[in-house]
Amino acid sequence: MMVMKRTTCRVCIGQNLHGVLSLGSTPPANAFLRPDQLQLLEQSFPLELQLCRDCGFVQLADVVSPELLFRNYVYVSSTSPAFVSHFETFSETMIGRLSLPGGALVVDIGSNDGILLRPFKNRGRRVLGIDPAIKIAEMATSNGIETKPVFFSPTVAGEIVRDHGTAHLVTATSVFPHVDDLDEIVEGVKILLAPDGVFVIEAYYLRDLIEKNLFDTVYHEHLSYFTVHTLCALFKRLGMEVFDIERTDTHGGSLRVFVQKRGGSRPPHTAAIDQFFAEEETCGLSQEATFIHFGQRIGENKRQLLQLLGELKSAGKKIVGYGAPAKATTLLSYFGIGKDTIDYVVDDSSWKQGLFMPGTHLPVVGPEHLAVDHPDYILILAWNFAEPIMKKLVQHERFIIPVPRPLIIENIVDQDLYSIIQSLGKEAQLLSGKTVVITGGSGFIGSYMVATVDMLNKYFLPESCRVVSIDNHIVGKKNNLLREISSPAITFLEHNVCTPFTVEGSVDYIINAAGVASPIYYKKYPIETIEGTIFGLKNTLELARVKQAKSVLYFSSSEIYGDPDPNVIPTPETYKGNVSSIGPRSCYDESKRLGETLAMSYHQVHHTPIKIVRPFNVYGPGMSSKDYRVIPTFLSQGMEGKALTVHDKGNQTRTFCYVTDAIVGFLKVLLFGADGEVYNIGNDNDEINMKVLADTVAEVVFDNKIAVNLVSYPDNYPQDEPRRRCPDLTKAKKSLGYSAKVDLKVGLKRSYRWFKNSAALS
Repeated sequence: MMVMKRTTCRVCIGQNLHGVLSLGSTPPANAFLRPDQLQLLEQSFPLELQLCRDCGFVQLADVVSPELLFRNYVYVSSTSPAFVSHFETFSETMIGRLSLPGGALVVDIGSNDGILLRPFKNRGRRVLGIDPAIKIAEMATSNGIETKPVFFSPTVAGEIVRDHGTAHLVTATSVFPHVDDLDEIVEGVKILLAPDGVFVIEAYYLRDLIEKNLFDTVYHEHLSYFTVHTLCALFKRLGMEVFDIERTDTHGGSLRVFVQKRGGSRPPHTAAIDQFFAEEETCGLSQEATFIHFGQRIGENKRQLLQLLGELKSAGKKIVGYGAPAKATTLLSYFGIGKDTIDYVVDDSSWKQGLFMPGTHLPVVGPEHLAVDHPDYILILAWNFAEPIMKKLVQHERFIIPVPRPLIIENIVDQDLYSIIQSLGKEAQLLSGKTVVITGGSGFIGSYMVATVDMLNKYFLPESCRVVSIDNHIVGKKNNLLREISSPAITFLEHNVCTPFTVEGSVDYIINAAGVASPIYYKKYPIETIEGTIFGLKNTLELARVKQAKSVLYFSSSEIYGDPDPNVIPTPETYKGNVSSIGPRSCYDESKRLGETLAMSYHQVHHTPIKIVRPFNVYGPGMSSKDYRVIPTFLSQGMEGKALTVHDKGNQTRTFCYVTDAIVGFLKVLLFGADGEVYNIGNDNDEINMKVLADTVAEVVFDNKIAVNLVSYPDNYPQDEPRRRCPDLTKAKKSLGYSAKVDLKVGLKRSYRWFKNSAALS
């Protein structure tokens, strides 16, 4: 029998099941077709979520034969660098958290090609995989990860104990929801676990699925859609207990659940579990009305995506898909997207290349096809890996991300904004329905801040964030350096912040980014530089005081450290600086220092919730080639065919932070930084001197076709620049979870592409 209808709940064994969402009838998500199978009748099965009215568990009642789903499985986990990294971190975390001794046995149920077990083995633990996909199990074993090609059961558990002993850790990541008979699996785990062993599962979280509109994660392999409440109820009924639960970002949103035998030695993290219970009750995860609304949102997603794709096809655009994960079968089948819209699907897995997608029969090809074909748009079907896919496909700028709402990416800046939003994750939701005032909103940093909120409003926030951008537009006439922005939620005020200003209505957050940052300009206009910093900040702080803002972010500078003592490099926030008050750079350095003092005085006297950030050499798209900072100068010189000019001997060193990393750090400080605290934000990797930087630009951007020349400082450039500058980011890492991710060479290439495209459009 290929499919059977389940009539009882997997969690409580009740019979009060009720259908709440139907996604039609689809073929098994990973049942890819060979060319000789295209003319045969393809099997499809109902895809319907059912809610247990007794315990609130959500599940598929139509159970497709596991033999059909898994024996010829073609998904190989290690083709995803993100998952490889995830399980490297997972193994390190589990060994430390669970105190797994050397030689401890780790068993992974649904182990695929051994992606989870390999890092455990590399760290000196014994490993054993269980996976019914015969070919994949054979491959894993031949690659050094012993894997039994069977379905896990109490009998199999007994055989493992006989041959290998009991397990200190049993894992089932992204596989527990695949199992129809959960009772049998849990009974097997109880046999397999050592008395103090731990069972860790990772499973899709129903809350994320609904809130993020991740409907395409519903397919026949995923029989169960868990909440914390239903997981705790299941294990309690079966003589085990959940002692901790945490959320992870895998697959768009999952739960990591720690389980032990009843009466185990680990005390339950009751407060965390109770918090989950309370939040799930508020979200209505066991109410039928929630799923009615969910279905309506899926319908709107379908309407918007089909309209977008239809308009592009009508304009003669060629569209291809990227990624052939199981979720693509659900999305393409339910939305009715096929060969009339998409020419083919690209996938990195050689196991899928040369086959055809289930249902739609779209051909699956390798990524080398893109180099020949040059499609206009790439529809990213593996949307949970959209960011690394876009970074990998460096020759392509136009992408479509279909879920949770159709998002079209047209250029490098759109990719950057999407990267910022993905890095912020759930933290960005704090801006929903709030008002943000940004001074210097049309400058380099301010433009990215405004554009980030604009994308959040269009695609991610349930309620728009109102932005008031204040700028005198000295840098440029556009309201935003990156592109003109037109939105009812964003207001642009042309105003000099040196004179007082106000904003109608409430104000939640204020970002003070106004100021002169280029050495050329602040030497030419020293008094204006001081006035802009101090008077502008004073007026901003007054607005914060009057409006009782929740948080105020003041942009200071790493320049306040001056020329640091070599013993304090990397430089922490506690370093008091080595700055001349009368030097050629002092108008900038000392005004930023005084600004910090003014900000802290408002915090002390008026309790203004001020946070101070000290950026370290931020660069990227949107920088002006005329402000004479080093990276845009090198890029503009090279584009004009000129030699890259390095001042003096080029021994000065810096670290450079790509703008996406910087914006994420700045927003984390705004949203989560402690009042009255100072934070370094930058990149603490790859300190590099200016001569090597120029050589690097010449190599990676201009293919060594541009020369590098050493020159004297120009007369209009302040010559007392610091010899070294590198941040100590310990504080931001520990308190905010901040880290810089973009490699310098990658950032240089991205910056150059923006400069080149901007020059072509100007």
